[in-house]
Amino acid sequence: MAYKIMHRSRPQEIRFPTQAAAERYADQFAGGLGNWTVVEAGRAAQSAESAEDQRG
Repeated sequence: MAYKIMHRSRPQEIRFPTQAAAERYADQFAGGLGNWTVVEAGRAAQSAESAEDQRG
C-alpha cells in the first residue's frame, strides 16, 4: 500500500511505497516527522488530521 507525507503548514505532499519509507524520509531529510502527517495515499487531508487528533 502506498503512503504519502503531507506537510502540516504548507501545501506539499510526497508519495512513498511504504509507511516506513515515508516516516524515514520525513525524519531524516525533511525537517523531522513532527512537521509532517503520514497517511495512506488516496486519503483526504481532513481524514488524516482527524486521525492525528485521535492519536493525541
